[in-house]
Amino acid sequence: MKRFVILFCFITCQVSAQVSTNKPWAYWWWMGSAVTKEGITQNLQEYAKAGFGGMHIIPIYGVKGEESKFLPFLSTEWLEMLDFTLQEARKNNLGIDLTLGTGWPFGGKSVSPQDAAQAFKVEEQNGKYTLTFSPTNQKVKRAAPGGEGLVVDHFNKEAVERYLQTFKEAFGQKNYPVRAFYNDSYEVYGANWTVNFFQRFKELRGYDLQDHLDVLAKEKAETEREKLIWGDYNETLSDILRDDFTKTWINWSKQQGKITRNEAHGSPANILDLYAIADIPETEFFGSKPYDIPLSRIDPDYEENRFGLPDALVVKLASSVAHVTGKKLVSSETATWLGNHFKVSLAQVKPIIDESFIGGVNHVFYHGLPYSPPNEPFPGWLFYASTNFNQQSHFWEYLPELNNYIARCQAKLQNSKPDNDILMYFPFYDLWQSVGNKAKTHAIDVHAIMRDGMLKPKSAFGDLCKTLMAQGYSFDFISDLQLKNAQASNKQLITQGKQNYKAIVVPPVKYLPLATLALLEKYKSAGIQVFFIDQLPKSTTGFKDWEKHQAQFEALLPKLSKNLSSDIVSSLKSAGIRQENMSELGLSFIRKKTAKGTLYFVSNLGKQYQNGKIQLATSAQAIRISDPLHQKNGLVSFKRIAPNLIEIPLTLYGGQSVFIEALTQKPAGEKTYNQKNTGETIVLKGQWKVDFIKGHPFIPHSFQTDSLQSWVNLSDTTAQYFSGTARYQLSFDLDKSQIKNGWIDLGDVREMATVKLNGTDLGKYWSLPFRVPFTADMLSTSNKLEIEVSNLSANRIRYLDKTGVNWKKFYDTNMVDIRYQPFNAAKWEPVPSGLLGKVQLIFEE
Repeated sequence: MKRFVILFCFITCQVSAQVSTNKPWAYWWWMGSAVTKEGITQNLQEYAKAGFGGMHIIPIYGVKGEESKFLPFLSTEWLEMLDFTLQEARKNNLGIDLTLGTGWPFGGKSVSPQDAAQAFKVEEQNGKYTLTFSPTNQKVKRAAPGGEGLVVDHFNKEAVERYLQTFKEAFGQKNYPVRAFYNDSYEVYGANWTVNFFQRFKELRGYDLQDHLDVLAKEKAETEREKLIWGDYNETLSDILRDDFTKTWINWSKQQGKITRNEAHGSPANILDLYAIADIPETEFFGSKPYDIPLSRIDPDYEENRFGLPDALVVKLASSVAHVTGKKLVSSETATWLGNHFKVSLAQVKPIIDESFIGGVNHVFYHGLPYSPPNEPFPGWLFYASTNFNQQSHFWEYLPELNNYIARCQAKLQNSKPDNDILMYFPFYDLWQSVGNKAKTHAIDVHAIMRDGMLKPKSAFGDLCKTLMAQGYSFDFISDLQLKNAQASNKQLITQGKQNYKAIVVPPVKYLPLATLALLEKYKSAGIQVFFIDQLPKSTTGFKDWEKHQAQFEALLPKLSKNLSSDIVSSLKSAGIRQENMSELGLSFIRKKTAKGTLYFVSNLGKQYQNGKIQLATSAQAIRISDPLHQKNGLVSFKRIAPNLIEIPLTLYGGQSVFIEALTQKPAGEKTYNQKNTGETIVLKGQWKVDFIKGHPFIPHSFQTDSLQSWVNLSDTTAQYFSGTARYQLSFDLDKSQIKNGWIDLGDVREMATVKLNGTDLGKYWSLPFRVPFTADMLSTSNKLEIEVSNLSANRIRYLDKTGVNWKKFYDTNMVDIRYQPFNAAKWEPVPSGLLGKVQLIFEE
């Protein structure tokens, strides 16, 4: 056995050494698992060429008409295809992760009704209460052939172990060299009980819940007794989900030699503690967002009331855990339902990537990339939830540009450590002292948490977090258990991951465990800054011996009375906690540290800032700016305002992002970063010649125009269905005095452009702002500009739906739009395409 483990480690270490986590990975849906060796080989080669680092296999429902090719999940044929896939991935230096199941959540045909998710019901008759429970009968969502069945009871350790045993038996002695096993977001609906809940409750809480069934019968907790008992019930669910499910699955995965990725959100638990157990905590950047970047757009069909708005604060729930516990990687399900299929542009993707980085993500997983046979006609095989990142996507030709941008960013983000000063206590206990939702649980849902959850507007906690971010303070969330695992040293709190923090902020709470209050008093006595916002907590938690514990709780409160803060910003300033003025200027940032100094990733996600001077709360001997999109870097001058405060010039337009490094030593011989101001602007006028050079379903006629507008407005009606590339050409003259460095501002581009100036290829442009740098040596008095513009595939799919082409041929969800209504592009208006406005030359001063 020892020899096998050593051999397996040797194999996996070889694979891991070649696999890149800097490059983005993707959810790889195997539809019906109807994959072929030829298709796997070609797809993986193309994924690698496009700049992917790996794939995450998720078997799901199949395609109608392809039933003969379905490979039942965990069958001999399916396992042979998995083995072949791993071999091909290794040839292409791609990693492979695997969902332990099909669709989501964990479950399938091996799960018996006794092992399935359970829900309780309390009935009263003549003053006597009786609790019964039964299966919820929830089936696995989007299950693949062979993976259909009941969802497993996540609160039953033995049921979870029996479920995992299915995989052990299927894998046999062959340890497939996947990198990580994955658990999707907790979408176990209505489950709130398990067969041994009374026993586990008594072990964890110290009293018999059966004596208080009248409380479980309540729809609302009103008395203090009821609130405390409901708090104990919710905390027990959380503990069981942590210990009996999450730890069981993760320990089993380790025994198989695998790391784990866990989407803990959605759970009726303290998700910070669930994230902390996995090797890679995974968050979710779900939905669209109306950024204030000039010319940015949002799909008008996106419903904020349904999906909420994604936010860096949500991402911080997972990244905080990685920072506090010392984990290198923070992954994210990214670009889920960003817009309707066929309507998402890379210009919409980049801001959410940047905001994910700001929130602490450094291991992007696109959501996603369906396996589609290489010869399948457009639009190929599609997963119902947008966004599609496979070869049938309209942006596939430009996707390597985004992938390379992400890889350059993640290389820096993964090789630096967090540098936050503040720990923000996450107030689960106030939430738990109530009955909860219809299922009598409190699910921490990343979709709704900013809308009507713990971080909602006008909530004390949500507003506090937003205030600190807006005022330039960097913080991580922390749980009670993670506070317990920390230690004080030299007036700083050192967490489990060896990260140092200077202050702890406790939002307004009523309930706090006695042990946590005692810890906070201990840390305060050790010289750590502890701030209670507006009020001290009023009650400890736990029904058993509450009076005794409450007396101890109240005895501690006077020792913390001087730690109240009614103005946290002023309190933090007085305490000397670092504050960055970038946030007040309209810039977003994450601050990290390296062996060479302090590293900032700075993104402009609005229009408030363009250029000026910013301050950095750090010391430095040199400042380097790196533009990861255009791969330019160099040193900039700076002014020292105070020992730990410097000022630098920065030009950063809406949609742009840079890395700023405050170096402890000045590098020798490094060039200067060019941040010249804008000077003369010339609107390019004349006759544009436009030729449609490739695309479908028709090639419209060429045309000339002196007024740029969407090509769907042409008299040639075939243009309103065209998806592809058109070449714009313009000749223009300049005076000799105007031949100098500058930019071409392409304006409103729908959606991607490749630019040539006098025959010189200036590259591909796909994100806002569409500014193309050029140098004086590329210009002359007579010039020719060529812009090849590629649009979305929305107009092409309009044509297919108008003409009745049967491309919607999928089982389960077939197909829906972003509002979960039957997909029908025939009713769409033509989507604007091409160059929609003036093109300008902007010269440097």
